[in-house]
Amino acid sequence: MKKRVPNFSFKSYFPIFTFLVVAFLFSFSSFYSPKWNYDWRGIRKQVKDSILKFDYYGSISWDSTNQFGDRLQSYFTHRWILDNADPHELYHLLDYPDGTVKAIAYEGLMYNSSIKKYPLLKKVLNDTLSFVSYRTGCIGSGTMLSNYVISFVTNIDERAPTKINAPIIDLTKKEKEEILKLLDQRISREKYYKEEFYKTIR
Repeated sequence: MKKRVPNFSFKSYFPIFTFLVVAFLFSFSSFYSPKWNYDWRGIRKQVKDSILKFDYYGSISWDSTNQFGDRLQSYFTHRWILDNADPHELYHLLDYPDGTVKAIAYEGLMYNSSIKKYPLLKKVLNDTLSFVSYRTGCIGSGTMLSNYVISFVTNIDERAPTKINAPIIDLTKKEKEEILKLLDQRISREKYYKEEFYKTIR
């Protein structure tokens, strides 16, 4: 009698194959980050390396040392980027998929006297789903990108504490009133924007 040979057809394994593909794609999507596809063209290697290092630290530090007197590398990396990244690189980084990195780019551009600030301020106010993490001493917090740039970097909003050596922002009275009105509108909806932001990272 002829021995029967098992039929290992692809169709019999198709459900298992499909399950494994779906499981892989689900797992990949859970860990995927838009940063993987960021276009670094036009940004020098040393600037790119510093941005990636700063992104790893995850927050802006306003102090050079912590409460134990240890040097905070995030502070010095932040200062190095501001001192060495050129305007083209900073403009490019306004599209980086992280609010804290964007904040440094906006900060650097605000200190450039040859750049018109009004269009930049309008741009940051339209970026409602970017948030900034910052730290002073051992206390960490966060805020909307637009609020950080306007209230923490510049002296446009006189209701905020005055910054020493803040960039000079040349705005007309009408432009300033418009910017502050838009900022108040964004802040009033911050909870909603946070909820929408969290949906993008789940």
